[in-house]
Amino acid sequence: MKFLKLLSFIISFIYFGTLQAQDFKFIPKEQRLLTDEEVKTMEIVVTPDILLFNETGETLPMSQVQLMTNSNYKPLFYVGKNERIKSIVFKCLKPVNNTIQKNPEAEFIKGEKALDFIATDLNSNRFKLSDLKGQVVVLNFWFTKCGPCIKEMPELNNLAEDFKNKKVKFLAITFNSKEVVKQFLQDTTFDFDIAPNANDVITMYGVQSYPTSIVVDKNGNIVTKEVGYRTNIKSVLTKAIDAAL
Repeated sequence: MKFLKLLSFIISFIYFGTLQAQDFKFIPKEQRLLTDEEVKTMEIVVTPDILLFNETGETLPMSQVQLMTNSNYKPLFYVGKNERIKSIVFKCLKPVNNTIQKNPEAEFIKGEKALDFIATDLNSNRFKLSDLKGQVVVLNFWFTKCGPCIKEMPELNNLAEDFKNKKVKFLAITFNSKEVVKQFLQDTTFDFDIAPNANDVITMYGVQSYPTSIVVDKNGNIVTKEVGYRTNIKSVLTKAIDAAL
């Protein structure tokens, strides 16, 4: 009887530990956590469409894939229905300084000019950022396989609706091809003007974390830069737009 109780305790402990390891609300339910044994027997290939997270759900730039070789972190691999890796969560194994550090990508100097660029939208219309002077411009950097990007789209759509009669231009910048974006829009609504194949703009702005939103005032100055998924993205951007109008 004592043995059975001990066995039951061990099973419960292992089961609870497994739940804890997968208890990340920002990971889609259809994704499952690979076991350590599965990781040992498979080839790990990190491609640009894989999302990187810390334990709080903050998206990390692809450059942080280097944490896989850092003994202070354990990468947790999540796969989709096709058994391909979709997300990696870097779990910290040692206590760290709890001081909140702002993502350096979100830093900008007050009065900093937004870099000028030319892009083409899905309807083959070309536009130049500097030609939009006199309007507030909202740039959203995203891609079709970015879970956090898709999660905030309903809020961004509501934002665009609120300002449809104001001098505000909403531009979505992605590296995805025109064909891939059009296929994506068959099932998902995104009410921004979308510029596909915009790798040059992404590189120019140094964007590595998705989604990233930037608000540019009527004079072409950056007034807000938000990096990573935010549940209150609409209210944050609304405040910035209202101040810039």
